[in-house]
Amino acid sequence: MDHPRRLLSSWVDAMHGSPTSRWSVPGSLSARRSFQIISAAIGITCLAACSGILDVSNPTLVRDSDIANPSGANAQRMNVVWVMNMNMPFAAEEVARITDEWVRDYPVGGYDYLDQRKSEAYEQQQGTSDSHLGAMDQVYWSTSLAIGAVRAYTPDSLKPDFLGQLYATRGYVALQAAEDICPGFPLNDVAVDNQPLYSGPLTTDSALVIANAALDSAVKYATDSMEFVALARVTKGRALLDQGKYAEAAAIVGPVATSTVYRTSGTFNRMAGDMNPGAWQRGSFNYAVGNHDGGNGLDFVSANDPRVPLVLGGARATNTADTLYKTTKYTRTSQIVLASGIEARLIEAEAALHAGDPSWLTLLNTLRETAISPALPDLVDPGTPSTQVDLIYRERAFWLFGTGRRLGDLRRLIRNYGRSAESVFPTGPFFAGGTYGTATAIPFILASQQQSNPHITSGCTTR
Repeated sequence: MDHPRRLLSSWVDAMHGSPTSRWSVPGSLSARRSFQIISAAIGITCLAACSGILDVSNPTLVRDSDIANPSGANAQRMNVVWVMNMNMPFAAEEVARITDEWVRDYPVGGYDYLDQRKSEAYEQQQGTSDSHLGAMDQVYWSTSLAIGAVRAYTPDSLKPDFLGQLYATRGYVALQAAEDICPGFPLNDVAVDNQPLYSGPLTTDSALVIANAALDSAVKYATDSMEFVALARVTKGRALLDQGKYAEAAAIVGPVATSTVYRTSGTFNRMAGDMNPGAWQRGSFNYAVGNHDGGNGLDFVSANDPRVPLVLGGARATNTADTLYKTTKYTRTSQIVLASGIEARLIEAEAALHAGDPSWLTLLNTLRETAISPALPDLVDPGTPSTQVDLIYRERAFWLFGTGRRLGDLRRLIRNYGRSAESVFPTGPFFAGGTYGTATAIPFILASQQQSNPHITSGCTTR
C-alpha cells in the first residue's frame, strides 16, 4: 500500500490547475456540497482504474451512496488535500502583502489596499469576494465531510493516519485564520447530516482554542505517519506560541527532526506565479520583495540573505530610479512549506529565550550552521531582552519567508510582547501617495458572510 499522502497524487496534480477552489467564497454550503461530491466522484472513477481525468463520463450524476465506501472516503480525503494545495499559497500571498514581505509596483492594476493596510478600502475593493477567509473556510468544512467518511469506511489499518492528516489540516487552517483575520470572523462548517453549520463571530482566542482541539486529535491519531505527526506537532507549537504557552510549545515540537519538511503537493503555486520575474513583463501581479517597507520593514533585499534569494525585477513604475527585486525562492511548481523541523527549532529558541535559557542563541546558530549551505555566520547576543526578541523574529522572518507566518509573528509581537502596532507594521508615508492605514489583520468581507450566515451581523470587532 502506498503512503496515504501519495495515494491519488496523479488525480490531485491533474485537478490542481483549476481555479474553482481558490475563488470559492463563504456562501451556500449546499452548493459546495455538490462540488464536494463531484470531486469525490472523480476520485472514485480514477481509483477504479481510469487512465485519465477525462475518462469521467458524467461526474454530476453522483449519489451519496456512490461515495459510501473506502474509495469514496479516500476521494473525500484527497479533495481536502487538493483544496489545501490550492488555497494555502494564496493565503501566504495575502500575508506577504499586508506585512513587510512584499510591496506592489504602482500604478499597474490600481491600488492594492491590503499592501497599504487600509481595511475599509480593501473591503470595498473586494466587494463580495472574501478570498482569504474563503480559502480557510473551504478547507475547514471539507475536513468535516472527509473525517466522517474516513471514520465510516476507511480500513482500520489506514484510518488513524488519515484522521491524523485531516485533523492536522483542520487545525492548520483554523490557526491560520486566527493568526491572519481580524476578530469577528466565522469558521463555517458542515453538520453530521451534511447541512450547513454556520459559525458565530470568533475572537482570536476562541479560534486558537478550536485549532488546538483539532491539533490534539491529530497528534493522537497520526502515530505511524511521521509526516502527519510533524504537521500536527509544529502547527500545535505555533498555536501554543500564540497563546503564550512557551514551555508547552517547545515540548510538543521537540520530537520533530530538524530535517523534516511537510509541503503542499500540487503543481501550481499562485504565490510563485505572482513573484515570478515573467509576471513583471506581463504587466500584472507586479509584486516585489519588501525592503525596509514602511520604515519598520526588514531589509529583505539589502541584507542579501541566501534564505531570500533575489533576482532583479525592474524599475518601479512610479519611480524609475527605484529598483525592485523578486525572489527565486519559489517557481510555479514549488511547494509551500506548511511545517518543518526548522520551524520547530525556532519555536524552541523562542521558548528558551522566554525561560531565560541561553540555549536560544545556540539553537539559532545551529540552524545557520547546518540548515543551509554554505553556512551563515554565527549570531551574537545583542544583550537586551527587547533586542533578543528582535533577533529571534528576524531569524523567523528570513527562514520562513513567504510561508504565511509573518502576519502571525507581527501580531504576536503586539499580543505577547506589548509592542505597538506602528512599531512592527509598515507605517508612515506610503510611497505611492498618502499614508499607511492601521490594519493589523486581514479583514473578512462582511457582505460575503451576510449572503448566507445569519450569525454575522457586523464586521471586524477590531482593526
